[in-house]
Amino acid sequence: MGPQFNEGEIAITTKTKFSENRGKVVRLKEYLGRRYWPECDAPEHVWLVECLCGDSYLYYLYPRERDLTRTYVGQMPERFMKRISTESGQGVLDLHEIPVEVGDSDASV
Repeated sequence: MGPQFNEGEIAITTKTKFSENRGKVVRLKEYLGRRYWPECDAPEHVWLVECLCGDSYLYYLYPRERDLTRTYVGQMPERFMKRISTESGQGVLDLHEIPVEVGDSDASV
């Protein structure tokens, strides 16, 4: 099965090993193919992504060198991203996350 995302889409990072990498808004720049990733048992679809928020970084630990690196642009497997919008710029709304009925008590400001 091929990648679930397309170049240019915007996503948010989720369920990453480093908590510092969770919740980053990224743009998918280039599909890098299926690659092995340290936390995964099988090859994953990996993308080159770019952080879109000013002081937002991605962190990578290289155990052999004992080096922790931070960067605006880096690699990220699809399994750690959730789509925010499509490449056309149209927002994506997950209807399964919206309650069937919204009462007065459910509203907040």
